[in-house]
Amino acid sequence: MNKLLAEIIDKSALYQLHRNKSKTWQFSNIGSIPTLEDVHHYYFQPQIPEISFEHVSNRSNYKIGNFRYKSSIENGQCNEYATGIYYQDKLKTPPKLNVILVHGWRQGNGRIKAIYLEPFIKNGYDMYFITLPYHTERQGNNSSYQGELMISANIERTLASIRQAVVDLRALINWLPTNRTSKVILVGISLGGLLVNLTVAVEENIDGIICVFAPNDLSHIAWNTITGKFIKKDFEDNAFSLDQLQTCWAITKTSNFATKIPKEKMLFFSALYDKYIDSKDADKLWEKWGRPKRKLYHCGHAGIALCKKSIANDSLEFIKRKILGEG
Repeated sequence: MNKLLAEIIDKSALYQLHRNKSKTWQFSNIGSIPTLEDVHHYYFQPQIPEISFEHVSNRSNYKIGNFRYKSSIENGQCNEYATGIYYQDKLKTPPKLNVILVHGWRQGNGRIKAIYLEPFIKNGYDMYFITLPYHTERQGNNSSYQGELMISANIERTLASIRQAVVDLRALINWLPTNRTSKVILVGISLGGLLVNLTVAVEENIDGIICVFAPNDLSHIAWNTITGKFIKKDFEDNAFSLDQLQTCWAITKTSNFATKIPKEKMLFFSALYDKYIDSKDADKLWEKWGRPKRKLYHCGHAGIALCKKSIANDSLEFIKRKILGEG
């Protein structure tokens, strides 16, 4: 895709995103700052959860429905439970592969489904589309501002939401081996990719990850990209500096940590003309983790929608060769 066209598409999409925002500012400071040395305690491994499944419909040999389990992190009443949508192959027990999919900021599961649902059903993989804090059914009374409250100038709520997302993922990861015994991979797009990367910084019971157009440093995104312009204004209006933010949010910066899984089990996608995140910032994690396999696309962040077929095909090739050993 032409660079200028890709940037125009991204900027237009960001303009639409920013049109629907809360009218009140969110700034709130934090008392105790988590330290990097405390990362394994901060993103702790919870007990294996009791998951309830609500069967909603069938499709061919798949049963489809909703799942939920009690979250181990307190983050407002609306986030008391981790929730999501499952697709389980009724004919394969154990399934061929378990895939946990994590959507992006201010998205629902629609975009990640548009990439992966059909190809993964065709290949017989079980799927768990988890919902992030303050998104869709976890929004509570903030339904006008889909997902906005997860990442904002409310420093403590942002940290709690990131922490909760990682701990919720770890709970599901550790439920699968004893209940749907098969390999487990994580797939994340945009913010979901950052959460996947934070998860493999503390969790080793994962057989692979795929990260699509993921950021590395939330404080950098908030301060230096169009995506975070209103968050930055909120901080500046309260005389809060980038240096202060970097200190507070250091435990959410993925390149601050090593990975628990081999680089051969990782696939990264990067958009060269991305205006939502800074590709140079994303490069820092790729370098830190030993340059795992990466696909560079000549598009912007909107490539999540415009290049979905290529992303799906490249992901399947990686899964079959590196995860399942099929060729």
